[in-house]
Amino acid sequence: MDLPTSLLLSILSAVAEAALEPAAEQPAVQEAYGLPRALPDEARKGVMQPPAGDGYLTINGQQWPLAPTAQIRNRQNLIVLPMQIETATEVVYVTNADGAIHRVWMLTPTEAAVARRR
Repeated sequence: MDLPTSLLLSILSAVAEAALEPAAEQPAVQEAYGLPRALPDEARKGVMQPPAGDGYLTINGQQWPLAPTAQIRNRQNLIVLPMQIETATEVVYVTNADGAIHRVWMLTPTEAAVARRR
C-alpha cells in the first residue's frame, strides 16, 4: 500500500472511530467566565413555563401580559424569542408600570442559588 492511500485510510478510520464513540457528557449550562450579570435588585424570582405564544407568560402559576418591548434573556445573556423556550426554567423578571412583563432573565445555577423575593 502506498503512502497517500495509507494516510487516507488512517484518517478515515480515525473519523469513523470518533463518530461511533459516545460523546462525553457536557454540562447542560456552561456559565460564562468573567463577571456575573448585574441583575436588578427589584427583580422577582419565579419559575417560568414555556410560553404558549398568546402574548402572555406564566410565572409561578400566574399569567402576565408581555409588554410590547419585552426582552427575554437566556443563561448566556442573549435575547431569545418566547417560542425558543421549551422547558420550565427559573427566572427573575421585572414588570413595567402597567403590570406587564418588561424583562426576563433565565438563571444559571449560581444565580438561582441567590435568595430573592418571589
